[in-house]
Amino acid sequence: MTARERVVLHVLPHAGGGGDTYVDMLSAMGGYRFARLYITPKRKPGLGEVAARVFDLRRAVRGYDLLHVHGEGAGAMFLPLLAARRSIVTLHGVHLVRRETGVRRSAAAVNLRAIIRAASRTICVSHAEREEVAGFVSHGAMARTVVVHNGAQVTARAGAAERSAVRRELGIDDSTPVGIWVGSLDERRDPLSVVRAAARTSTPVVFVGDGPLRADVERAAGAEVRVLGQRQDVPRLLGAADFFVLMSEREGFSFAILEAMAHGLPALVAAVPENVEAIGDSGIAVPYGDERAIAAAFQQLGGDPEVRAELGARARGRVLELFSAEEMIARTRAIYDEVLASV
Repeated sequence: MTARERVVLHVLPHAGGGGDTYVDMLSAMGGYRFARLYITPKRKPGLGEVAARVFDLRRAVRGYDLLHVHGEGAGAMFLPLLAARRSIVTLHGVHLVRRETGVRRSAAAVNLRAIIRAASRTICVSHAEREEVAGFVSHGAMARTVVVHNGAQVTARAGAAERSAVRRELGIDDSTPVGIWVGSLDERRDPLSVVRAAARTSTPVVFVGDGPLRADVERAAGAEVRVLGQRQDVPRLLGAADFFVLMSEREGFSFAILEAMAHGLPALVAAVPENVEAIGDSGIAVPYGDERAIAAAFQQLGGDPEVRAELGARARGRVLELFSAEEMIARTRAIYDEVLASV
């Protein structure tokens, strides 16, 4: 470690998912070194597991220059340390406030206000998220929040030979437009509406990902759907696809969408504010889970290669201009530098 290098401890709710992708993306940051601690190894642990793990983790955070906590749940567990140390919180979509109702939602709002008051700075991953936070938090506390969009790397597109090879593996010829889903098959998303729309329009769709709804997707899948599970070659699969599709009842700022856009794919997404903010005029947004709207979008994207090409070029340009990994890293580093320079 060089004399000028600072160490940031990232506290993540669990291994895998968007939090790890976020830290991976920041790992190229010069002048900083990262360590990671996971509250639990799985997405839905028991209460006893969480309590025991948090007690251990609070003792493990000593010796780091900066504490960076991810999500409202982890923020609640580390409130005293957020206030006592130089700290950053990234909210990743204020999911607790969004999914709860009644008394639980009120409690989530109280928690959100406490987190923002305690942390040195709070990062919102979209303007839509920050606008929602402003409905719960005082004007003074909002001054400590900042928008830093997630980013993606824009790399060279796949060559024709590689694209053809992947499609042969999938049993899809070169001329057939094919969609790709990259994301969890879970309750927050609605993969079954996409499966039904694919059947309605005879549109091939490749599903990459796993989750509690995988068996349902496999049972509902017709000849046009391929369910691949988790894969380590997602960029290769994106290079062989013609458009991207993902339904989200709620979202942070999806790395999967940004990566697809960086590969020059138009994205078909649920019309939640964060997704609309991401795709702009480079894709199609439909009501969440609306099978007929998804089918109509499949027909639009599958039926006109010129439309796909135009939207794909806009998508790639949008990532380059607004959502590059380099911009995400630079803006986050500026926040780290600012917090560490404060007294």
